[in-house]
Amino acid sequence: MNYKKSRRFLEGLERPTIVYHKDADGVCSASLIQEAISGTAVPNDGPGIQLSDGLMESLKDSESVVFLDIPVDQLSVTEELKKKVFVLDHHPPERNLTSSNILHQNPRFENPDDYLPASYLVYKLLEDPKGIAWKAGVGVVGDHGVEDCQDLLEIVAEENPDIIGGKSYTYNEMKDSKLGMIADMIEASKVVEGLDGIKKSQEIMKNAVEPNDIFKTELKDFYEIYIKELEKEKTTFEEEAEYFPETDSYLYEIRSNYSLVSDLATNMSNEKPESVIIVYQKESYGMKISGRCQNGREDVSQILKKSIGRHGSGGGHPEAAGGFVKRNKEDIVLERFREILEGIS
Repeated sequence: MNYKKSRRFLEGLERPTIVYHKDADGVCSASLIQEAISGTAVPNDGPGIQLSDGLMESLKDSESVVFLDIPVDQLSVTEELKKKVFVLDHHPPERNLTSSNILHQNPRFENPDDYLPASYLVYKLLEDPKGIAWKAGVGVVGDHGVEDCQDLLEIVAEENPDIIGGKSYTYNEMKDSKLGMIADMIEASKVVEGLDGIKKSQEIMKNAVEPNDIFKTELKDFYEIYIKELEKEKTTFEEEAEYFPETDSYLYEIRSNYSLVSDLATNMSNEKPESVIIVYQKESYGMKISGRCQNGREDVSQILKKSIGRHGSGGGHPEAAGGFVKRNKEDIVLERFREILEGIS
């Protein structure tokens, strides 16, 4: 990826609006990029990777736009924005958006197998960053990008040895470290307070000078609520999830008052790395879905796309994907999921 070209492009942006994905990687990448450019950061607010009509209208009034950790090449967003746009993403790309007014950067254009979260990429964009590698580390651990980001974790260990724990920098060690806990605290903010929580997390991460600053904020309270609710749902999953023995796959509906779709899917896939895990939660406006297959034996992004079809949207990584189903189309899609899970090769 051409970091020098990216820096030059960013330097030419006027009063950008920074739109970031509503997870730990998105929050951390937005916080880091504000070290380089002065812009207003807002989370993408639609279901899945979608942007709401209201957010799109506001972007049309912006001088320029930066998209972080959002596969906007799967949407028609950039065609509607007649302005300078910078896209930094790491999801498998469907097309390259680069044009006279758009710079689209994704390491997978050169190396399709690279898994480098957005927070890692933004950190690499920064010139001679000091003392903030831990922020990128939080995003990397939150996005399961540990294996390909060992160089970053070594910097974190040098700058903040108390936060990283362990010596080998494996995912299991990192998720149990303070880096992993902060990533979970960001996820907890979304679970407990939705977009408002994500906005609080981004502001807290931006202003934090050192890791221990995070543990003095309300994110700690969100985390305690989140852990209690997540443990309850994990127990119910084991008791009630539909199981497809021929394919070692699970389909489970969350009935919590909190939005735990991606969090539960991730946790259960950590415990069952060879299984296909599909978790869904019905809302008044439709249905949210998360799919996981930690060891990659099945491409869950394709499973979601095939199941959802024209009834919503879905996609992501082969090992981890998310989707949204339009209201009143839930039963159609769930039946298609069952058909596919019964016949996975």
